[in-house]
Amino acid sequence: TLPYRKVVSQASRILENQFLKAIQPGDIAYLWPAASLKVHRLLYERSIPVVLEGINTRMASAREILDAAYEDFGVEPSHGITDERIVEEEEKYHYSQAIFAPNRHVESALAGSPLENRILPSSYGVDMKKASPPRDYPVKEALTFMFCGYACVRKGMHFLLDAWQNIPGPHRLQIVGNVEPIIAERYATLLNSDRVELVGFVDDVHHYFARADAFVMPSLEEGGPQVTYEAAVHGLPIIASPMGASRLGDEDGTMLIVEPSDREAFEDALDQVIRSAELRRALGSRARERVPYFDWDAVGARRAEQLQTTQFLAP
Repeated sequence: TLPYRKVVSQASRILENQFLKAIQPGDIAYLWPAASLKVHRLLYERSIPVVLEGINTRMASAREILDAAYEDFGVEPSHGITDERIVEEEEKYHYSQAIFAPNRHVESALAGSPLENRILPSSYGVDMKKASPPRDYPVKEALTFMFCGYACVRKGMHFLLDAWQNIPGPHRLQIVGNVEPIIAERYATLLNSDRVELVGFVDDVHHYFARADAFVMPSLEEGGPQVTYEAAVHGLPIIASPMGASRLGDEDGTMLIVEPSDREAFEDALDQVIRSAELRRALGSRARERVPYFDWDAVGARRAEQLQTTQFLAP
């Protein structure tokens, strides 16, 4: 068998052709960003309503955020958002009838787009069957703070590592996921110290959530980070950026929300979680209490209801 990246182009064409043959008048086409512009155009011509999945914020908005972040970091952007990709996305919006927005930042980024009044507020979710047993929050001399995902500028990893420099031992930052090369280069000393554990990419992250004491998600640009919901499933106290907070962060008392670029506020949030077992208990328990609302079955049912009650305009 060939690696998927070797056949992705041909496989995508085959899948799209099969999809176009299968879809019928009266159906709704639910498309993720990888679907080609050609598919969007053909569905539009056939008067089949298209509903998009807004897995991240609008590209034009995301590029502004990430360009500024990389410039502040002093390196050339490596986000891969080009003028051509932005133009293509905007044209896909033109051919679409609605978009699922997994957080309020995705919603606000759509202002001025053809879909600004066709937003279906939604979220991502979790499988509650993978939840850990209710945990204790004992006083501990050494806590493990977990980050899960690609440890890159987009995820705010440089802000987390800047803040971590001033967090006293023996507390440990555990990074579950690969590290962006420029981050690995800039923070080599810290990353190779005993204050950070580099786990790398793993297939089963729940093992690490179950063993951690707190979770940090300082992302600068997101759709709806599933890892934040997964941290809540395991009862972890969460520190997150506004982008990283997901819909769960809209619920009072579920996490500490900080701007990751505010180093003093970020360090203070880390320090609060370190010093107070009661705060860890309050945050972790509240997040776990609220997260069943985001079980995939519940999320799917709400999305189905939204589609059934939405009045789609004729393309």
